[in-house]
Amino acid sequence: MANKEADKDSAARQHEILSKPLPQILDEIMGSVELANKAAADARQAAEDVMRRFRKVFLKMVDDITGELGEGKD
Repeated sequence: MANKEADKDSAARQHEILSKPLPQILDEIMGSVELANKAAADARQAAEDVMRRFRKVFLKMVDDITGELGEGKD
């Protein structure tokens, strides 16, 4: 039963694609590519922000540990 519905959906999508003119299909593909590129750029920026924050935390930890070790020498 579910396979018949899936086949109908698949056939409907194939029909939809075949009924569009090629320039429209290409425009849709380019739009999808642009959207994917923007999402990838946003993800890279978010990753850079996270790494910058990690660096700050680790540098603070190093300073704290160095300070604690320096106090222990006295």
